[in-house]
Amino acid sequence: MRAEKLMEHPRSSHQPSARRPLRERPSSSMNVTGQGRPQMQPTPRVPAERDRMTGYVYIAIAVSTLGGLIFGYDIGVSGGAGGFVAGDFHLGAFLQGAVVSGSTLGGAIGALAGGPLADRFGRRWTLLLSGVLFSLGALVSALAPDLAVLMTGRVIVGVGVGAASVLVPVYIAELAPSRVRGALVAGFQLLTTLGILVGYGINAGLASTEAWRWSLGLAAVPGVLLSLGVLLIPESPRWLVVQGRRDAALRVLRRIRGRQDVAHELEEIEAVNNEDASAHRGRWRDLFRGWVRPMVVVGILVAFFANGCGINLIVYFAPQILQSVGMGSSASLLATVGLGVINVVFTAVGMALVDRVGRKPMLLVGAIGMTVSLAALAVLLALPVSSSTATLSLVCLAVYIVVYAVSPGLVAYVVISEIFPLHVRAKATAAATFVIFATNLVIGVFSLPLLDSIGAPATMTIFAVVCLVFVVFCLRMPETKGRTLEELEEHFRAGSPATTVEDGTRVGA
Repeated sequence: MRAEKLMEHPRSSHQPSARRPLRERPSSSMNVTGQGRPQMQPTPRVPAERDRMTGYVYIAIAVSTLGGLIFGYDIGVSGGAGGFVAGDFHLGAFLQGAVVSGSTLGGAIGALAGGPLADRFGRRWTLLLSGVLFSLGALVSALAPDLAVLMTGRVIVGVGVGAASVLVPVYIAELAPSRVRGALVAGFQLLTTLGILVGYGINAGLASTEAWRWSLGLAAVPGVLLSLGVLLIPESPRWLVVQGRRDAALRVLRRIRGRQDVAHELEEIEAVNNEDASAHRGRWRDLFRGWVRPMVVVGILVAFFANGCGINLIVYFAPQILQSVGMGSSASLLATVGLGVINVVFTAVGMALVDRVGRKPMLLVGAIGMTVSLAALAVLLALPVSSSTATLSLVCLAVYIVVYAVSPGLVAYVVISEIFPLHVRAKATAAATFVIFATNLVIGVFSLPLLDSIGAPATMTIFAVVCLVFVVFCLRMPETKGRTLEELEEHFRAGSPATTVEDGTRVGA
């Protein structure tokens, strides 16, 4: 059944209990009979075009996306610093990978903890905590006298990064107008790529001195800025509604929308919250019940493929890959900085496209591009070393970065931020983010041993196959572009046990 049919016929003789669309439901402030029928007509929904960006929203998003900057900086600086740490502490390939990926272990912990903390204490204060933890972990890492203390610091850094990775996309999605939500959530990824580039630059600048302590310690700066900036931004109005703080939610909505007539939006949020309140809300097991399950599965698979495609192998170990095809050490580090610039530029391009083209087409194009570029790279790495293979390998890496930047690197967080229902959004986002960090941890720890044992061509082939499976998934996933979070929830709930979306795609329960 197509989406327009669902909206025209929300009730049928076969589905007597199906809910009416949001535009037809009464607000929570209306008098309701014992049978749940409204006594008055609801306020019609104001078109999304009236929801403009205000300076208050810009400030909130600028502060919150610092979480992306610290995430990216840690990724970018880890690969280069890891080699210097290995030299100082006399580490083998496995332990070097563990140092590089230590923050992803903490990230997995922070991701799981971030959702419940955000539900309990709010998006804002949990974001503050993530900044504090990141700064603390960076300082511990920089001052570490031995490997054990260094790993402790790396894990603490990761906890802060993991919590921020859960909170920032959710927070932005819950504040931003629906018509620009994708681009604004994608700002998190833009700051992440900028952080990676800064990390690459720090590594290149300190390469001659091998001052890895400075590389890791400088990460405390954006963490402090995030912690202080949180004091200037509002709490999520959707979280305030869940907490029963209607007046506070109304004040925040008026400030972030820049107008007084926000009753329609508040009514939609309350309507969804009230219907969710009739069920057991917000427990972990609710993520895999009934109509919620398909959406959670889609979000988690997007999270897996966005990182299982091998991006961390490329980001962490691009210098080693380039050196294996004949590039010198300095040249490979400079080439890596160039890849970082490409990452930032094309992430910005993706931000301009995501609310125009849509999530599904961009993910599909990216999955195809990554499959082709990794397969070509596998062939080149199997050929004899020469200047031609080195140049073509760099081109393949650049193409891979381009398609990743405009596709899963950017779009995955957008989908994760908007596809989950309100009553499980923080926990579902935490589960998806846990998958991201768990996947990154496995790739980071085992990439160097894998490259050493089976070789670079076979390693790239494995990830090319993962990307090919990603292509198949993208053909079946739903589109979420251009709707409010409440409309998405209503639409997916109405489509249970299979989800029908805008383009007619169905996702089985």
